[in-house]
Amino acid sequence: MSCFPYPRDTDVEAIRVPLIARIQYSITGQTDFSDFFKRALDASHSLASAIQSWLFFGLASEALGRNIRHEEFEGADLDGLHTSIDLRIPEWYWRELKARWDELDDSLTAAEFEAKRTQLKKIYESAQIVVIYIDLLANSLDDNKLTGILLSIHMLLYLVAYVLDSNTLKVTQTTTSSASTKLLKRRMVKNGWCEKRLNFLDASPMFYPAFYFLSSLKPPRINAEDHSSCSSDRCLVTSKLSKPLHRTDGCLCEDVVVPVDRVYTIVASGGIPLVRITRSPLGKMELEVVPYTPSSRFIAISHVWVDQQFGSAQNCLPKCQVGYLEEMLSSLPTSMDDWGLREWVAYWRSCRPGEIAPPSRAYEYFWLDSFCIPQAVENADLRSKAIESMNLIYAAASHTFVFDKGLQALDAGRRPASLAHGGRPTYYNPQDENLLDVVAYIYASNWMGRAWTLQEGILSGRIVLPLHGSLAYLKLLRPHYDGGSGDFWEYLVTRIPKDFRRSARELLPRRSKPKTSVGKRLQDESEPFCGPVRHQLLTHLKNSLHVQEYKDYARTPVSCLFDS
Repeated sequence: MSCFPYPRDTDVEAIRVPLIARIQYSITGQTDFSDFFKRALDASHSLASAIQSWLFFGLASEALGRNIRHEEFEGADLDGLHTSIDLRIPEWYWRELKARWDELDDSLTAAEFEAKRTQLKKIYESAQIVVIYIDLLANSLDDNKLTGILLSIHMLLYLVAYVLDSNTLKVTQTTTSSASTKLLKRRMVKNGWCEKRLNFLDASPMFYPAFYFLSSLKPPRINAEDHSSCSSDRCLVTSKLSKPLHRTDGCLCEDVVVPVDRVYTIVASGGIPLVRITRSPLGKMELEVVPYTPSSRFIAISHVWVDQQFGSAQNCLPKCQVGYLEEMLSSLPTSMDDWGLREWVAYWRSCRPGEIAPPSRAYEYFWLDSFCIPQAVENADLRSKAIESMNLIYAAASHTFVFDKGLQALDAGRRPASLAHGGRPTYYNPQDENLLDVVAYIYASNWMGRAWTLQEGILSGRIVLPLHGSLAYLKLLRPHYDGGSGDFWEYLVTRIPKDFRRSARELLPRRSKPKTSVGKRLQDESEPFCGPVRHQLLTHLKNSLHVQEYKDYARTPVSCLFDS
């Protein structure tokens, strides 16, 4: 088992760093930590070997308070011929490290504990400075073994900082000039990612465990695409709009055409057209168009045009695509904010209110660019006018439904259809154990990589992403705590700063001094850093959709926007 998480559904092999250290590190004191490098370099005659002996095994030993043998981290490569270290770091090290510092925290006075922590902090900071410097130097050395070892040290530094309290230690993040960062980006390109798409990583520095997790994902797309010739400046894979595909191969269903004259009239008058799917007396699928009013409740559709689902230059879509859209819209549970008296009465009368399904009062009306923006060349002026109002549309929508084929194929399980399971609505969200993968795939999705769709997301108040069998509400992509009030108080206590808790314990009689314990959820997880990695990726995701210049505008009441 490993400390750091790895995607559940990926065929990307985990990185294993060659074990080439030749000299065992021995704890003798903080002063000798810096002196050890010269001895290691003289013994191995290899910079990579010396760095691994010194900074990886040295820091690991100093933090654990005992000398670590190389074979404790040893594992076999896939070929079985060479020994190596898993970049995710064995779980036993985290357990022993946490137990050691919990014991010190419990048995020492505040002053004694801080002295121990300060001693290790000096070693940590020395190792960090050296790693950052050599990581820049490694760009000119062309030594993949050295770069891999540096990456493993970055992972170890994060782990140690987390134990020592990362709030008081500076944790190294990815940089565009770091050889370790470049190694992970090359890994992604090799596995089929578009190099231009990866520019988003340069704009959002993150801790190495989170970047490593992202680099281990399969590219989030369905169609086979060859991005091997793309550069950071340009994607060479064609992205021209073509006709929308049918839902299944061989489908020959007819197109459903929107009443374009009605759309033109509404747009020309300064209004916003909304669409509803209806049936004729003979059962034929049709589209009804009405103008938006301040009381309208509707869903805005955001989609990736190159997925060839809902993008059309003809103001029409295949019947199968319209039927799929109708099915997805009807499955969206009504938000609790929109409940009426009937929904609340039904909820409180339920014998098991925590397990009833959320009521679904279908959002019949929706806005979709292919239907609501004039597409004909001769109506370019109306097209421009409709596009100019899109910011109002996404700000006014009850929800924004995001369709991305890569995400729609992501099977993340589904929670029970409960209304307030554990104190908050689940709304068919993915299962907890899959939340990290879901957040990572959304953050790296094609939808997040398009400027147009990203703006739609920024302006939207409630974003819902259909997955395979579940709905990912952006605001609910966090774990579901169901362990009762005990777990809640335990979680609350662990949020109190450690220094304050320790000072308070010093005021208690020695026998009454309570033991500081790590939260059970973190302690019992097979991947103890799953939560921190997910939290950082979710923070990056939300920051990308929370651009300051749009914030106030998007929250302005729509009636005021139209009056102005």
